[in-house]
Amino acid sequence: MNISAGGSEGRVRLQGSLTLRDAKQVQGLLLDAISASREVEIDVSDVSSIDVSIIQLIVSARKSAEQRGRKLALATESNGAFRATLAKAGFLGDDGACRHVDEEFWTGGGLQKTGIGA
Repeated sequence: MNISAGGSEGRVRLQGSLTLRDAKQVQGLLLDAISASREVEIDVSDVSSIDVSIIQLIVSARKSAEQRGRKLALATESNGAFRATLAKAGFLGDDGACRHVDEEFWTGGGLQKTGIGA
């Protein structure tokens, strides 16, 4: 497991295997990033496995960011283990596809895709 703030305050990188044991650290890093930057991207490209508790933290951080007038997005498209966990937990369809507009958050593309930071 490796969790870090990227080269800028607005980027959080999650790597490796993330479990419930990592939740407190992930939560702190996400909240710090949201406090420090109006636009935060989460890089999940190097996640090898992820517990649904971490996904729930991302959902919570997204809501927290929105309540503060800030934006949170996935920097890259979710894939591999991350996308499989999203589907298994019901955040995406069984085939990993979006079933409705709100699920597009999980397809990534970062702040540029959402029209933020352009």
